[in-house]
Amino acid sequence: MSRERQRPRPSEESPLDSDFQDEAILQDYITRLLNLQDTRQTFLEEADLETTARDMGLTDEDLAKIEASVAAHQQRGANYLKYNRWNEAVEEFRQAVALQPFSAELSLGLATAFKGRWQKTGSAEDRALAERYAQRTIELDADNEATYQLLKELDRTPIRATTGSPTASQKKFSNALLLAFMLALAALIAGGVLMLLF
Repeated sequence: MSRERQRPRPSEESPLDSDFQDEAILQDYITRLLNLQDTRQTFLEEADLETTARDMGLTDEDLAKIEASVAAHQQRGANYLKYNRWNEAVEEFRQAVALQPFSAELSLGLATAFKGRWQKTGSAEDRALAERYAQRTIELDADNEATYQLLKELDRTPIRATTGSPTASQKKFSNALLLAFMLALAALIAGGVLMLLF
């Protein structure tokens, strides 16, 4: 018995069923590729994509839909970058790169998203991933100036967002600094007064 997935004939499915199946196929394909990449800790190769597609029994129509999905992920990722929505941008570009790992443009988008999230949170993992995908972009397109600029920015200290009220320890530290400053100022004044008396 064959392990290939049997596709229903068009007359057996409604358009809604078809859309649902297409989305399920796409998500299964993305999941398999991401798992393969995470397991290996290396970038996927063309053979990996072909083997995964063949193992899943994907048709030419399925592959065309996957290409359209890449474009949609890229557009959403770019829009999220524009509005500093780093988590969403990472997810969109991560899925796009899994589907099309040989695109320098997608790899740079993912590197940019990780860089933005690193600057917001200070996460060492995000910084490492930003550098990893920037280096991958250079492997794919050695003349990509934006990538070299991104690497230069990664060499800087992360900018952490400060929101909300200071914590109790921040308040204590601030008060201790103020007290130390006031004591030093009082000592200077007292020293000046003593010098004036003598």
